[in-house]
Amino acid sequence: MRRGAHALCLTLAAVLSLTGPLTAEDRAPDGAKTEHRYELTLPQLQTLSAQAIQTGRYALAVKIAGLMLTANPDDPYAHFIIAQAYLRGGDAEKARQAARKAYRFATTDVQKHEAARAAAMASARQERYFGAQIWMRRALAASPDAEMTSRAANEFRAVRSRARLSVDGSISVAPSSNVNGGSTEEISTVEGLPLVGILSPTAQALSGTEARGELTLRYRLHRTETSQTDLRAHGSIKRVWLSEAAQDKAPRAENADFGTSLVEFGLLHRRKLSEGGPLLAFGAHVGRAWSGGEATYDFGRISATLIQPLGDKTALTLGLMRQEQYDLVGSAESVSTRAWSIGIGRKVWGESRITLAFQLSDSASDNPQAIRETRGVRAGFELGPALGPVKLGLGLSATESDYPDYRVLLPVPGGRQDRIWAADVDLTLHKMDYAGFVPTVRFRAERSTSNVSRFETEDLSVTLGFKSRF
Repeated sequence: MRRGAHALCLTLAAVLSLTGPLTAEDRAPDGAKTEHRYELTLPQLQTLSAQAIQTGRYALAVKIAGLMLTANPDDPYAHFIIAQAYLRGGDAEKARQAARKAYRFATTDVQKHEAARAAAMASARQERYFGAQIWMRRALAASPDAEMTSRAANEFRAVRSRARLSVDGSISVAPSSNVNGGSTEEISTVEGLPLVGILSPTAQALSGTEARGELTLRYRLHRTETSQTDLRAHGSIKRVWLSEAAQDKAPRAENADFGTSLVEFGLLHRRKLSEGGPLLAFGAHVGRAWSGGEATYDFGRISATLIQPLGDKTALTLGLMRQEQYDLVGSAESVSTRAWSIGIGRKVWGESRITLAFQLSDSASDNPQAIRETRGVRAGFELGPALGPVKLGLGLSATESDYPDYRVLLPVPGGRQDRIWAADVDLTLHKMDYAGFVPTVRFRAERSTSNVSRFETEDLSVTLGFKSRF
C-alpha cells in the first residue's frame, strides 16, 4: 500500500508541474541520477480528476482537467470535471460556463444529461431559476433511462417551486366538422313563430382544421409559509383553416373570419387559512378579446375560490366570479355576468380521481339578445394507473341556457332555450416523453339543441397536442 501511495503522490506532483510525459527523479547509492517515467492514459487522468473531486481537492481537479484540455480542447469530460469542481467549490458562474461547454461538446446521452444537470444546478445557485428549468428540460430530453428521468423530474419540480417566474403552455391541432359553430340545418325555423328562412353559408357548419394555443406566465411577488401573491398574464389563440368542401360551400369566407384571440393580465393571491385546512384564493384580471382580426370587447373580472379538504382524499371547491364586458364594435351592448360554482373531487383506487361540478351564471345587459341564465354540470374521471403507454381521462357535461328576451324579428315564445351535451376522451401518451413534454389526444363529441334552429349544432373532433408532465 505504501509503495502504491508513494507512486500516486509522485504522479500527482508530476500532474501539477508538467504538461508533457510525467517523470520523477531519484538518486542511486553511487550518486547517479535515475529517472522514473510515469505515463498516464486519458482514462487514468479521468479517474484521478474524479478522485480529486470526491476528496474535495477541487483546485487539483481543475488542473488535471486542464491537462486533458491541452490535448483536446473539446473534451466534454474535462469541461464537466471543471464544472463540478467550481460548483462544489462555490463559484457558480464558472461552473455554469464550464457545464455549457460540456453540454456543447457532449457526444453521448449520459454526457448531455449530466452536463445539463450541472448547468441547471449552477443556474439555481445564481437564482436563475427560469434558466435552470430550461437546462433541466434538456437533461430530461437526454435522459438515458427511467431512473435518471425520475431523478431529473424531481430536481425540475424543486427548481420550479423556487422560481419566481413560471411558464405553462399548450398547443393543439384538431380536424373538426364544425370550426365556426354553425348550424347543422340550412333552413332557419323558430318554434312558435311562422318564420322560415335560409341561413347564409357562414352560419352553417363548416368543416376544417382548428389550431389552439395557450400560454400562461406567473411571476411571484411574495410568498410565505401560508400565502403567495402572483402577477399573471394569460393569452389564448385559435386559428382555423377551412376544408375544400367548406370553401366550396362558402366561397366568400376566409380563414381569418373565424380566428379568435384573448389576452388578460391580473393579480392572484392564495392563502392557507389553517394547517391542513381551507385554501382561499382571490383574483383580479383585465383583458381584451378579438374575433376575425378585430377587437370585440374589453373585460374586467374578479373571482374568489375556497378549497375545503374533507379528509385525506376529498376536497370541496366553492367559487364566485363577476365579470364586466365592454363592447368595442357597437354591435352589442356591454354585458355584466355573475357566476357561482360548487365542485367536489375525490381520489379513488389509488391515484385515480373523480370530480363533479355544478355552475350557475346569469348575464345582464341593455341588449335583450345578451340576457342569459345558464346552468351546467360536469363529471370527470382520471384513471391513475396507466393502460400500457396511455393514461386515460373521461369527461361528460350538460349545459342549459335560457335567453328570456330573445327575438328573431319577433319575440321568441318562452324565450330561446339551448341545451348542450358533450363527451371527451383524453389520452396522454406518457411514455413518449421528450424534455418533460408528452403528446395528448382528445376525442370530443358535442351536440346542441335549441328552439331556434340556427343554434342547433353538432361537432366531432380529434385534437392532437402536447403538455408538460410536471
